Amino acid sequence: QRPGTNLNAHKFDRHAPIWSTGDSFMFHVYLSTDEDAIFEHTKRSGIASEKLPHPNAIDIDGNMGLIWEEHNLFFDTREGQERHFERNFTMSELPLAWQNQSIFAHVYFTRQRGDSNHHPQFDMGGDEVQHGVISLVAHRKRPKAKRTLNLLSGEMSQKDKDILAQNAILNITGEKEDEIVPMWKPELSLHLINENSVFPRGGVPQQMFDHMDICPDTGRYWPIVHMNDFWLMRHRMLPVNETLEELPLKLSFSVNDRIKWLMVVQWDNTMQQQLTMGTSSDKDQDEMKRIFLESNPYLLGLTAAVSILHSVFDFLAFKNDISFWRKVDSLKGLSVRSIFTSIVSQTVVFLYLCDNEASWIILISSGVGLLIEIWKIKKAMKVEVVASFPFVSFEYKDTYSSETLKYDQLAMRYLSYLLYPLSLGFSCYSLAFNQYKSWYSFLLSSAVGCVYTFGFIMMTPQLFINYKLKSVAHLPWRAMVYKFLNTIIDDLFAFVIKMPTLHRLSCFRDDVIFLIYLYQRWAYSVDRTRVNEYGLVAKDMDEIAGEG
Repeated sequence: QRPGTNLNAHKFDRHAPIWSTGDSFMFHVYLSTDEDAIFEHTKRSGIASEKLPHPNAIDIDGNMGLIWEEHNLFFDTREGQERHFERNFTMSELPLAWQNQSIFAHVYFTRQRGDSNHHPQFDMGGDEVQHGVISLVAHRKRPKAKRTLNLLSGEMSQKDKDILAQNAILNITGEKEDEIVPMWKPELSLHLINENSVFPRGGVPQQMFDHMDICPDTGRYWPIVHMNDFWLMRHRMLPVNETLEELPLKLSFSVNDRIKWLMVVQWDNTMQQQLTMGTSSDKDQDEMKRIFLESNPYLLGLTAAVSILHSVFDFLAFKNDISFWRKVDSLKGLSVRSIFTSIVSQTVVFLYLCDNEASWIILISSGVGLLIEIWKIKKAMKVEVVASFPFVSFEYKDTYSSETLKYDQLAMRYLSYLLYPLSLGFSCYSLAFNQYKSWYSFLLSSAVGCVYTFGFIMMTPQLFINYKLKSVAHLPWRAMVYKFLNTIIDDLFAFVIKMPTLHRLSCFRDDVIFLIYLYQRWAYSVDRTRVNEYGLVAKDMDEIAGEG
């Protein structure tokens, strides 16, 4: 903000804008090592060919600090008046950047009067000029190499080689790998906010007041300048060191309306509060920004809307799952081995996601699913603590019918003929051609690869039992809706949320199982005397509905 502005704002009955919609203006962008630099233009033959820069201006291509200027623009966001500009720069001689100095971008917006080439002095004393400044150097922790390598040859990945080589050079100066270092911002968006409201005394929203420059003499306010680096994610920043020969810089400009600007400001404030409170990290926030930047807006909107419903139905599905399993009387028609298989699979998947530092959204979903499956074992089997290893014994309940058990064992035996050879082949291929952090990571990756690739096969014993019994159990329509919504949401998340490729592919395996089940439900009769996957027959479900 300008020095001395907003101090006497409470003295005025109203705050009107200095600039009006449709005003013509121009802007100039300078680079300097001084945050308070002041630049002046003098008129010469109607063209600003003489620049009188601050002594600390960074001279690029003989322009004495000036890198970009545009003329004859309009302070307007109405349809047909919007204009968007972009320029790319490459700076190869910035020795001051290696001397732990910051580089600032200064932008001056000048309202044009009469002669479009007239340049008033940038003395910040009049109504014609507004100024914004931002540092192009941020300070972040140095990126770390994951140090993945081929366990047989010892060859490291090229990305890790580049990071370690960079850190090796920096370590010559005594800097540590986890130290805070200067990072260059290669992108910056410049915005002038088109706000023409007249505010009564005390009526300026606090979010706007913090960014406004109100004249202490008249109570009128200059246009708001927004130097926007909010959408710049950390992985796009460049560590500043002696090996960085060129600095790329992409600048863009547009006139924005108040709503778009306030949304970004509010989001930025919320994220800063989360960082301060420790409830979020830079990585989590970058992931959220990436989702908004890379996802189709319609897909993103659909995902957000359905996600709200998914949270509600997830809770209801969990509630009904607990209610059903608490009232289990018979295990006929229920595959207990599928529960054990699911526990093993989800445990491997959860450890793999932790090892790959997946998004916390994915981790929570995987962890809750694992806990639910573990809880089901106690209801499906007799679990006792014993004195000898493994200190826990599992025993089938009497209601687990011999016919169901026979088909369950038969299905798993057939699956093992295909599963074991393919699992071995996948592990050998991964060991020969992929890089890992350790043998632990390799074992996890091999195991999860088998789970992801053949997960749909592991989930088929229940379908095999349906095939042999030529019937399907009665499933309440609410449970069908829960299954359908969960499947759709998982598919949407697979396209939106960043996750390992194998995990993304695994999201579609439930679709295959669900479609096969729908076919069986159409082809076979519904046996209302048979226990469904929740351990209840239709009669029991009617009783539960009556109790509810």
